[in-house]
This record gives sequence, structure tokens and C-alpha cells, in this order.
Amino acid sequence: MATRKHRPSLAAPWLAYTDLLSSTLMILTVAIVASALAKLVNQKPPIIRLSDAADYRFSTGSYLISPQFRKQLASEQLPEIEKVIRCYGIDTIEVIGHTDSRPNPGGSNLDSFSQDKNKIVSANVSSGSNADLGLLRAISVENLLRNSLNKKFQNLDFRSYSASSFVSPENYVSSSNVNRDDQQVKRRIEVRFTRSEKATSIPRC
Repeated sequence: MATRKHRPSLAAPWLAYTDLLSSTLMILTVAIVASALAKLVNQKPPIIRLSDAADYRFSTGSYLISPQFRKQLASEQLPEIEKVIRCYGIDTIEVIGHTDSRPNPGGSNLDSFSQDKNKIVSANVSSGSNADLGLLRAISVENLLRNSLNKKFQNLDFRSYSASSFVSPENYVSSSNVNRDDQQVKRRIEVRFTRSEKATSIPRC
């Protein structure tokens, strides 16, 4: 009895090819998703700038917050700040005070209050430099934010810094020749948002 010769199946190579293609597509999809998630996790929250040109003004040489400043912050910026905290899982708020380049001469007694910054805004603290003034203004805004945000968020950490503005006596020009708009832009408060090193969060907004 003659035996029938078995012809090689044409389906086997095709199945192997489709399996390889399917695996490649799966790996590519996983890589794309992982990359997208990594970008989301590392996405930085926005920086909020309270510009002197936008009614967030301090009197010359002062760190006390005016009623207009307080009103503007409550109506315009607090809702945005609260949204950023929720969206980005923020647990740390940094407040940076910037000043213009005009010298701020005088003696400073800031070191006397260095252990209790909560008392600074109600004490008679003198700023002896722009670095002092920038820090005092940052602390004033921090206290205002702390009192407002702690009602809705727990375990927020606040940090205040001074960026000031370096003044070179050799290159200083009189105040009459200083560009007023340029100085106004320099005078600002920046609110930055960060998370602790161990915390990760994907933006939810």
C-alpha cells in the first residue's frame, strides 16, 4: 500500500510570524504606556507668580501685606493654588521673595526672631538688606497661605526663601534713572510646589 507523503504545513510559519508580531506589539504598547506614566509622574506643577505689577504690592521697604494684596490673593490665586495641591498631590509649598535692585540700607534685627518666624509679621523687625526684605515678604505670604490652606489640607509643609537682588555699588545708578517697569517686574513673590522625595503622584486634573 502506497504511503501518502505529508506536505509541510504552510500555516506553521504564518502562526509563528503572527505570534512574533503580537509579542512585539505588546512590548511596544507596554513601553509606550510606561513612558507616558513616567512623564506624568515627573510632570512639574506650575509656578505661581504674584507680581508687583498685578496689585500684589508691598510698600517700599515693608513686608506687611496690604488689604488689597490679601483680597487679590484670596479671590484670584487661592483657588488656583488649591487646584494645584489636589491635582499634583502636593505636600510642600515654597514661597520665594524677590526684590528690586535698589539698596535697602539700615540695621537688621532679623536674627533676633530667627527661631520663631510666626512672630515676625507682628513684630517690629527691621530689614537691613534686600535679602532680609525678600525673606520677610516671603514669610508674610507664607503665613497668609498657611492660615488659609490648613483649613482644607493637612500635613502641608511650608518653606520661605529670599532671592533678593544683588546690588553692586559700583554699577548702581540713582533711583531717578532706574527703569520703573523693570524694577516692578523684579519685585514679586513666587509660589512653588513640590512633593517629598518618597512621594509620587500622577496629576489627576
